[in-house]
Amino acid sequence: MKLIVGVRGLETPTLAAQSLPAAARKRQTNLFDLLRVMAAAMVLWGHAFSLTGGQPPGWFGNAIGTIGVKIFFVISGLLVTRSWLADPRPWAYAMRRALRIMPALILLVLITVVVMGPLVTTLPLRDYALSGSTRLYLWNMLLYPVYSLPGVFAGNPYPSAVNGSLWSLPAEVLMYILTPFVIGRSAGGGRLSVAIFVAISAAVGIYFVRITTIAPVPVFYGTSIASVLDVATYFQIGALFAVFRLERFGRPVFSVLLLLVAALAIQVVSKTTNAYTVAEILLMLTLPFAVVSVGSVTAGGRLGRVLALADVSYGLYLYGFPIQQLISAASSGRIGPMANFAITLPLTFVCALLSWKTVEQTALRLKPGRPSVGRAKA
Repeated sequence: MKLIVGVRGLETPTLAAQSLPAAARKRQTNLFDLLRVMAAAMVLWGHAFSLTGGQPPGWFGNAIGTIGVKIFFVISGLLVTRSWLADPRPWAYAMRRALRIMPALILLVLITVVVMGPLVTTLPLRDYALSGSTRLYLWNMLLYPVYSLPGVFAGNPYPSAVNGSLWSLPAEVLMYILTPFVIGRSAGGGRLSVAIFVAISAAVGIYFVRITTIAPVPVFYGTSIASVLDVATYFQIGALFAVFRLERFGRPVFSVLLLLVAALAIQVVSKTTNAYTVAEILLMLTLPFAVVSVGSVTAGGRLGRVLALADVSYGLYLYGFPIQQLISAASSGRIGPMANFAITLPLTFVCALLSWKTVEQTALRLKPGRPSVGRAKA
């Protein structure tokens, strides 16, 4: 089920930033966190249409929520690859990745099953608790996407789906697993393999997602293979930027203008038979460049201090969908997309902030430290 899943100035870092590992503090001096928040908001905006019975707006032949997910994957590809290259110890790499995504996910699933489900289900509580579907939903804690709970949201305009955003997490983790194998232990050694992998991934993704349609769509571990192919290339392009250190060629204003020009060019070919294919190729060529260029900009002054307080993007992504479904259910499906989004965004932000403060930030402190230079050479 796929729905449309620098260095700060000389000011003193905030207490929140001081409490994080050095690597986390360094990450929070750029605009990638802000871009992730914007990407999460794009996902919520697109879902606001889908979940109220409307058609989500699109760009480059993608629903706006899908563009948001692809921005997430570009940033992940860049930063996860940097993390691996900085410390290519498999156990430490695996721990960092697991601590970043699993604690918040597990908490979300438990809240969904234990709190939200009993409050919303139309079934007697005993029937809900004893249902095999309720137990099956817990598989989401192991990244196996299950979308429905018994008697929950059955009357919504988009019926029964509890959290459609979870589809992207297995795809994300698959990219995590592939990264050490594709890159190896050095950026130099991984340049050719990453370039080849990007080319193959792009060709296969465009062919099976844009040119032809697989019927029935293959599903592995509860995840549509077509959905994985649609986003995998963007992670790999982010990795390409990391191993070649292409961010040094970033031009924020130029890259955004280039992205807009490409979007205008799509209008010219929109009536041709290959429009969707051309649109995806142009998106692959321009979106990652814009994301990396803008994201690499130093976030100094007040903005830098605000971004250092919390990274709410993951929480926004996790909690947005079920909150939107709750709002739709509370209004008996009468609320429109704009109202759904306007109500959802602040509520989801509060949940995301609580998730960061209570779970995610704590988990980050448990990440393995980087080895010293001498030890790394040993």
